[in-house]
Order: sequence, then structure tokens, then C-alpha cells
Amino acid sequence: MYVELTVSDPEEIMKIARALSVITRINILRIVSEEPMGITELSEVLHMTKGNVSAQVAELENVGLIEITYVNGVKGIKKVIKPKYDKIIILLNSSTSLKEANENG
Repeated sequence: MYVELTVSDPEEIMKIARALSVITRINILRIVSEEPMGITELSEVLHMTKGNVSAQVAELENVGLIEITYVNGVKGIKKVIKPKYDKIIILLNSSTSLKEANENG
């Protein structure tokens, strides 16, 4: 089952586009779509500092593209990241219906 995000409001499109304008954020979404991960695991996979990964995750969280849950970890609470959506649909023509978008996409 796919969970889709459909946006047509220009302000929302800009927020999503801004969040996806950094390759690291796209890579984070791809990685956690395969398997939810914590900041430490993501930093190891991406070969980046935990601080940098945390900042990128915060940007994705601010626009609502990821879900964060907290679980008990080895050294306290662990933040686990997973994507909220499997598919993002951007409707540029506000008169295009969701049904038409699904038929054409």
C-alpha cells in the first residue's frame, strides 16, 4: 500500500521543492524508505557528521516528509526516522483533478 502526498498549493509546492533541493535529503528519504534508521546509522551510511544529518532530518521533519519515533537505545533514547509518504504528486494545474493525475501518472 502506497501513501501519497498530493500538493497543488503554490506555497506547499515551494516548501516541498525546497526540502528536496538538497541531494542529502533525497538520499535520507531513499535510505529510510528501505529501512527506518536513527541518526547514528544514517551518519555512517552517508559518511557525514551526526550534526549535519540531524540538520537535514530537521528540514525534512519541518515540511512533514518524515515521521520520527523515539525508542530506547543503548545510550538513552534513540530517534528513528521513516518516511511519511511513498509518493509525492505535485499538481501544477490547480484545475487538474486527483483522479486525472492518478490516471496519467
